Amino acid sequence: MRPLMEIFWLRPETAAWRSCDCLALHEVEFTGPIADVGCGDGLFSFTRAGGRLNSAYDMFSTVNELEEFFDKVDIYDHFDENTTIPIVTEKPLYDIDVGVDQKLSLLKKAYSLGFYNEVRPADANESLPLEDGRFYTIYSNIVYWLDNYRNTLREMRRALAEDGQIILQLPNITMRDYSFFQRLYVRTGDPSWEWLHLIDRGRSDNIRQCKTYAEWKEIFSDEGLRIVHHRNYLSKNILEAWDIGLRPISPFLIEMANGLPPEKRLDIKERWVEAYDASGVSILLDGEFH
Repeated sequence: MRPLMEIFWLRPETAAWRSCDCLALHEVEFTGPIADVGCGDGLFSFTRAGGRLNSAYDMFSTVNELEEFFDKVDIYDHFDENTTIPIVTEKPLYDIDVGVDQKLSLLKKAYSLGFYNEVRPADANESLPLEDGRFYTIYSNIVYWLDNYRNTLREMRRALAEDGQIILQLPNITMRDYSFFQRLYVRTGDPSWEWLHLIDRGRSDNIRQCKTYAEWKEIFSDEGLRIVHHRNYLSKNILEAWDIGLRPISPFLIEMANGLPPEKRLDIKERWVEAYDASGVSILLDGEFH
């Protein structure tokens, strides 16, 4: 939990979610060659692989104009070579051969980690820039963002080596069931809950695919894939905490943090992480998984 808190410290609900992602993948071996489809800035996969960075660097070190957050723009889609660069203090246990993402700035961030041997830009809804039958492991946690996800599955199948594995982390229908915005406003149309737009900020628009296990299983079968292992792992606590969390005020927190002298920022960050570590954000990880 702590390494992820150091990366996502201003969004502790994200750190808790990502910790659950890691726990779900704990016994899964990533055997090369490996492709990471939708790698983003690479920080999650890097940390999951055992990599550690100097505490001065985190998800919030390089961001776009923060006011654009309120226009539903990805403020993390920004790379500035003149700002803080990541310094690796512990190398990951393995490398990823190819990282794929649509956003060039995120790919630059990912490549700066020294963890991806190559990064390739592509819209995952379309053809993936992956060689036929090359990859033994293909990992992705963005399939539920895609409109043309069946094509993406076919593309992954094409690039998969014989006896290879595709590892997907997908939401089922509980993700929307535990969303206050979906449950109280979208489903009811009650105008008194319209203010929940302030929390959602278009996030629901990106959750394109929420399906039951049976539905996903049928889809995979249609595309020539079979499920070898499946696990439900996100609890109601995690989903409801993430649904609100600090996201609505995150631009203000980032602005305050990044406006501090580097030494002061690092001092506050270390005390922030220590406080969460001691008080137990990990309590969110307890309970029955759904």
